[in-house]
Amino acid sequence: MHEAEMVGLEDESAKIRKWILEVDGPSTVIGIVGMGGIGKTTLAQKICQSESVKNCFNHLVFVTVSQSFKLNELLKKMLKKLDVEEESLRGMDVEELLESLNRKLDAKYLVVLDDVWETNEAMWWDSLKSGLPRVEGSCVIVTTRNDKVAKSMGAARRCIHYPQTLSNEDSWSLFSKVAFARTGGKCTNPDLEGLGKEIVVRCEGLPLTIKVVGGMMLGKSDSIHEWRRISEHLKEELGINKKDELIISRLELSYEELPTHLKPCFLCFAMFPEDFEIYVPDMVNWWIGEGFVRGKNGKTAFEMGEECFSELFNRFLILGVHKDLFERSFHLCKMHDMVRDMVIRIAREESIFVGLDCGGSSAFSEQSRRLGIVGNTTVDSIANSPTKLRTLVGMDIQSIEMIVSLKANLCKVRWLRVLSLSLSERKLDADVVCSDWLSGIESLHHLLYLNIERSSAVRSLPDSIGNLRNLRILCLLYSPNLKSLPVSITTLEKLTVIQIFDPHSLECMPEGLGKLSNLERLGWFSPVNKNGSGISELKSLTKLRELWMDIKSVEEIEEGEWNVLSMLQHLQILKLAFGRISVERDGVVRKIESELSPPLKFLRELFIWNWPGERTPAWLSPTSLPNLQFLYISGREGRIREMGPRFWDSESGVWKVEVLVLQFLYELEEEWQRMRRAMPSLRLLEVYKCPKLKSFPFDVTDRSEVKIWRRGEEGN
Repeated sequence: MHEAEMVGLEDESAKIRKWILEVDGPSTVIGIVGMGGIGKTTLAQKICQSESVKNCFNHLVFVTVSQSFKLNELLKKMLKKLDVEEESLRGMDVEELLESLNRKLDAKYLVVLDDVWETNEAMWWDSLKSGLPRVEGSCVIVTTRNDKVAKSMGAARRCIHYPQTLSNEDSWSLFSKVAFARTGGKCTNPDLEGLGKEIVVRCEGLPLTIKVVGGMMLGKSDSIHEWRRISEHLKEELGINKKDELIISRLELSYEELPTHLKPCFLCFAMFPEDFEIYVPDMVNWWIGEGFVRGKNGKTAFEMGEECFSELFNRFLILGVHKDLFERSFHLCKMHDMVRDMVIRIAREESIFVGLDCGGSSAFSEQSRRLGIVGNTTVDSIANSPTKLRTLVGMDIQSIEMIVSLKANLCKVRWLRVLSLSLSERKLDADVVCSDWLSGIESLHHLLYLNIERSSAVRSLPDSIGNLRNLRILCLLYSPNLKSLPVSITTLEKLTVIQIFDPHSLECMPEGLGKLSNLERLGWFSPVNKNGSGISELKSLTKLRELWMDIKSVEEIEEGEWNVLSMLQHLQILKLAFGRISVERDGVVRKIESELSPPLKFLRELFIWNWPGERTPAWLSPTSLPNLQFLYISGREGRIREMGPRFWDSESGVWKVEVLVLQFLYELEEEWQRMRRAMPSLRLLEVYKCPKLKSFPFDVTDRSEVKIWRRGEEGN
């Protein structure tokens, strides 16, 4: 929840802020101790969001520790929070990481270690302390369920805070914000208020329980019968369970009350390790592959999957970690550890999956249909139960034995529907992991979702991938040595998604792309006229809703071909990236401007990278793009000096743009008031490295930080 939506924390956060701001020694430790679900993390977050705290420290690092962790991975997380590039951390041992941390914390700092369980295992805290320099006024906050942990880390009794459960008034306030979110947090039905307050009392003042139960009631609308039924159910449990078991029973009730279609989607989260950050689009693709979500009522399967996510977010069964660029929805999420414990237990009882944590192993139940593997696990389960497996998810795979096992047994898991593998390149030798490790894939006739991430070993896909006649989603992310895609891909008529991210080595899509008439999302396309697909092939892809085009050469696009885009009536998201096109060549920009001018009336989002002209293109106007809501413009070399004249065209109306992002436009000179008049609906502006903008509501000359303006803030 946003800070403004938090309740009951004012006095507690003020108390701890006072402790922090009055620290007079080096690296003082402060503890926040309490049972799961009482709001320790939320309290720590609120403290860190305080302006007085942010202004007091040069460095602020907030990391989750959890039950199962490795010190080297924890140190890397801390260093990345300090803006150290992940690439530079590869190959470092613990001592080197500690030295790097010591150097980075070169001034007053605040470090928050959230959800600490143990301190004695391998003496990790003693090691970590050696990387925390003794800087006057610096502070460490630790949140834990056990006050012995806080004390063992050096927190004095006077510096340990025990959060209290919420008062009835604060409990009702928090519950109302969630359960009555559709009416602005206000209960508009007097008949529900009494029942609602009865339900709140039975949540025992625990914030997690209140939010989860509130999210459950959000789906009950104004049904008096349903509210009374839930109230009576909670009343009965209150007399049966001990107080420390109440939160578990409330969480279980929230699962029981889920709509039928959401239950299998929710149980999929049991596959992930503690505090694992889950990429939302990957999860939606998994649900589609499993058949849990399908297109309905004019919406695509992916859009239906996003709606399922929204329902789980609203019920607080999953927590948002990072929103997308436009702050509309979360792209990353994770689970509260108590919710995770609950979903794992249910999944095991129902033989939904078997999960393997880092460094461990587990027997594969004959009834299980899903296998999750993490880290350095060696697995025999693939071979042991080939006829049962429907889903195989591998996360941060570091074991060559695992790859060898996968290669040997892939042909045996014939009923597999979902195969998603994320490899750890820093642990795997690309010479040992042969490029043909997917050679057995042709036998997976039932596969619907194939996802391969972070594999330099993938230099090509086997031509036999054309045998996967049921494949609907193909994702190849961060595969720097991928040279080409087989022509046989163009025979996969059921494909709805091709997503290729960071395709440095890939030149083009194979010729015949237009045969894939069911494509809805084409995540990378570079048009060529020889030995590959040209832009004219797009005219057959009439179902496209999202298109990313990488224009490496203007000469590859023949006269009149740009008009193909106007035929894509369902296109909502368009991403245009231009290669290093020389503006000195006569007519290059004029050619692009004149030919790339189709009216895209249904387009909602437009991304432009490295536009080669000194003005934005003539077709970038409210007339050509009447329904555009999100506009992103980034220039690697900063050639754009001004917005084109049609950008300000108001003859047929004003821009409907709500979000504008400007990045790396070093020469752009425009005024804030003119921008606000042209875009009256603008609610979010993000600016990075655009030092010549005039009269903007923040200092744009500082090139080191992203600047964000929101409607209602200063400068409106």
